[in-house]
Amino acid sequence: MTALLAAVLALPVALLLPEQLPVYAADDGTTLKELQQRAIELNRQIRESRQAAERKAKEAKSLTGQIDRIETDIDVTEARIESTEGTIEETEAGIQAIEADIERRQRELDEQRGHQDETLRVLYETGDDELLFLLAGASSISELIEHTEYLESLEEQIDAWILEVETLKRALEDRRSELKDKHDELTALQSQQEAFKVGLADQRAKKDALLTQTKQEQARYEDQLEEAKKLNTQVESQMASIRAKLTAGTGPGVVQAKDRGTSPVGLQWPTDYTYISTYFGGSTPFQPNGGHGGLDLVNSAGTPLYATGDGTITAVEEMRYNGQYYAYGKYVVIGHNARFSSLYAHLQSILVIPGDEVKRGDVIGYMGSTGWSTGPHLHYEIWEYSSRVNPLNYLP
Repeated sequence: MTALLAAVLALPVALLLPEQLPVYAADDGTTLKELQQRAIELNRQIRESRQAAERKAKEAKSLTGQIDRIETDIDVTEARIESTEGTIEETEAGIQAIEADIERRQRELDEQRGHQDETLRVLYETGDDELLFLLAGASSISELIEHTEYLESLEEQIDAWILEVETLKRALEDRRSELKDKHDELTALQSQQEAFKVGLADQRAKKDALLTQTKQEQARYEDQLEEAKKLNTQVESQMASIRAKLTAGTGPGVVQAKDRGTSPVGLQWPTDYTYISTYFGGSTPFQPNGGHGGLDLVNSAGTPLYATGDGTITAVEEMRYNGQYYAYGKYVVIGHNARFSSLYAHLQSILVIPGDEVKRGDVIGYMGSTGWSTGPHLHYEIWEYSSRVNPLNYLP
């Protein structure tokens, strides 16, 4: 940036009426208006960089939350995989136990079938001679019947035992089939869980990379914000120096707004001024019958205008008709709370846009003479519950 603070034309202005205030420029031709335009651009950069940094900070916070949720999903999935592996091991152990039981039952079945075969062989090999021998050897018919019934009972008992063993074996085989199906399902589930875990890990890696990029972008916007703030401070300093030289040693001097403090309702004076040209309710060339709605604070064009209190920019307007400014000209309205609003009119240039949040003392624009005005000054109003009130009752 070229040097902007060369010697300026130091002409007396403090005692001039608003319509008599001249416009000055530095020796290198740079005017306050040009510096103001630079300040407007820097404030736009500050606002955009701050908003971009805040967006990136929100994105980073959101990504961090997403990564945390993915980490939780990975932990849950790993626990499920571990549980599934345990169930698979239990199922495999159950299958092995059932197969061992089936083998034992099969051996018992084979053994009983062997007994049955031997018994049947003995019975069927007993011919008529043997039966006669048994009849002859029996002490009575009842003894022979008992012996025959015993053999028949033994055969029935062996048949029942074989049926029981076969039934148990079939039940075990059915259970083994069920366990194998469950094993297959668990194995498939485990594969799905492993694939899901891989997908989660991939998502986490992508989110991590995006988070790193977002934080880098946030840092870049914050660097741009700080650089714009530094440049804006330089520009404001240059303008303050020019204004100080324009008014140095002339008249009663300039009332410093911030030196006057803050009122009980939290408001400060809105600008540095040389004098008040019109009071609340007074007359102006445009209101000869009185009824002035605010205070007219006189100073040189380009004097900074301060937010009189914390609030939100609710209006930034230009009153124009057929290409000409009228009434308020360029003006700004700040909503402070449910009770108070403030209006700043006849501005030369404006630094804020609707929706901006401002703090008491923030520069919102520069003094000018747009609209119904005879020279550079600030028309300042306070509205209480949507009605104009005398600002002097609410200022320190």
